[in-house]
Amino acid sequence: MEQVLTPNEMRAADEAAIRSGTPSAVLMNRAAYACAVTALRMLGGAYGKRIVVVAGKGNNGGDGIICAKHLNAAGAQARIVRVDEWSPDAFARLAKHADLVIDAIFGTGFSRAPAGDAEKAIAAINAAPARVLAIDVPSGVNGADGTVPGIAVDADVTIAIQALKVGHVALPGAIHCGRVDVADIGIATRDARTFVPDARDVRGVLPDTEPDTNKYKVGALAVLAGSTGMTGAAVLTARGAIRAGAGLVILGVPSSTLPVFENAVIEAIKVPLPEAEGQLEAKAVDELGDRLERCRALAIGPGIGRGPRAVAVVRRALDVPLPLVVDGDGLWALAEILKEEPDVLRSRGHATVLTPHGGEFAFLAGRPVGGDHIQEARDLAARLHATVHLKGRRAVTASPKGSAWVNTTGNPGAATGGTGDVLTGIVSSLLAQGMVADGAAWAGAYLHGLASDVVASRVGMRSLSAHDLPEALGAAFRIVSRATHNVGVLRTALEPIT
Repeated sequence: MEQVLTPNEMRAADEAAIRSGTPSAVLMNRAAYACAVTALRMLGGAYGKRIVVVAGKGNNGGDGIICAKHLNAAGAQARIVRVDEWSPDAFARLAKHADLVIDAIFGTGFSRAPAGDAEKAIAAINAAPARVLAIDVPSGVNGADGTVPGIAVDADVTIAIQALKVGHVALPGAIHCGRVDVADIGIATRDARTFVPDARDVRGVLPDTEPDTNKYKVGALAVLAGSTGMTGAAVLTARGAIRAGAGLVILGVPSSTLPVFENAVIEAIKVPLPEAEGQLEAKAVDELGDRLERCRALAIGPGIGRGPRAVAVVRRALDVPLPLVVDGDGLWALAEILKEEPDVLRSRGHATVLTPHGGEFAFLAGRPVGGDHIQEARDLAARLHATVHLKGRRAVTASPKGSAWVNTTGNPGAATGGTGDVLTGIVSSLLAQGMVADGAAWAGAYLHGLASDVVASRVGMRSLSAHDLPEALGAAFRIVSRATHNVGVLRTALEPIT
């Protein structure tokens, strides 16, 4: 996995490398050389190529100045424009004929809105006709959380020194980065708590299928979902679970809705359960009886409705001795339960996965989600003692122990009703197949996003629907199964966000 560091974590690793005997000048030269190599790759060579380096005062500016020297040594024509001697006319003359502009104004530690000549320089870079390479982070992007407090450089490529930073993966900063390459310059980074999984990482955690197996060995899953008018949520959850490999799905629904499922999800066992006015009652959990004993995970919440009955059925589900995924209306009900029993998840003997979107996060946290989604998810996971998957573009999975994973698959077309129900099915299916909660959540999110990318490539993002995603999971699994690790001292870690 690619490590993701905060600027403070990167600074500590940098200082440790210097204390261990690597001079700072050596590290800066390595970073500058990697920038030069990246620039030449973007340009397709050095001969006849013109580059403008816009350099600030700090180490980022130093990287840019030394990068220019390497580019000139390679045969390109690199010119330096210093922000502290900013001349818009001088930059305009050089940029008019430039093949590449290199942004070396601010580094990852800059967190304010750019002002003065720096603000003017960033605007000039964005207006230039040439492609843009940003060193470490586009100037104006906060490397600590991805926020953009003012103007920021719009880079075509960003070269991350040693490791990804939060600003590369979190929105809106990620939009300014373009493609992100990582240059390994020999600094040890062992204490990362945030990661970006790729397809090979997903492949590595997926459960193996034994040659001699059966549906219960593969993993049976129980799902409690749906209510009058919300049966689609139950269907999508069950279909997602089946396509994600569950050996058996037992779908518990309000008894009056059973006819809706006659020809839907034919692979699942449909169980009519006690209800009142189209909503499951608490005794529905007990009604599943010995069926639950044969299951390895339970999912609850999609489409169950809100109100006292939803609270009662979710509260009863919390006592079931199985790994549990709570989503949708179940999260609203859980938030009500937490008001009276704030440690209810901590006392469970099995893992709990919560999959809120921003509104559901607000129910659970008691306030709207803040700008730093990684830290927000991490804090909620620690407080509730549950794995939290905060949905959205660049979704975050956080462990109660502090680790976090940022998902990079998916597209805006998946922002449509029902896709979250499919995700619930995928994650709970992987749990039922024996995966640990954190892995089931981040790997499930990766597969869910990849399936949406497959669908978007076929029908376009605008026409994507939740119904399409389960059928695309087969293609997603095939892509993952064929993946190879992305290694090298200079490698592409992130493609441009769309």
